[in-house]
Amino acid sequence: MSEIQETDKTMRAIAMVGGIVAIIESILQFMGTYILAYGFGILDGILGLIFAVLVIFLSIRPIHYTPAFLGILGIALIVFSILLGGIIVILATFLGAIS
Repeated sequence: MSEIQETDKTMRAIAMVGGIVAIIESILQFMGTYILAYGFGILDGILGLIFAVLVIFLSIRPIHYTPAFLGILGIALIVFSILLGGIIVILATFLGAIS
């Protein structure tokens, strides 16, 4: 297996972990627990859950520009106060971008 394929599999695995962490953080926001001090209320939980599911779908079935979409979704997760999941997705973006 080539080095590019190994990096792609690593990006997909890290994106999957980031999506799962983001789903857990979204559920915690529904319960009223925030990691960051700011937030938009219930909107954070709903949009964070939608973005996390999109990240998981991209990690299962990647498309041509997957690192770019992961970067956009990672930044959106951080904006909507899903901090840990967003950072993990950004790390997956960097791994996908170097391959």
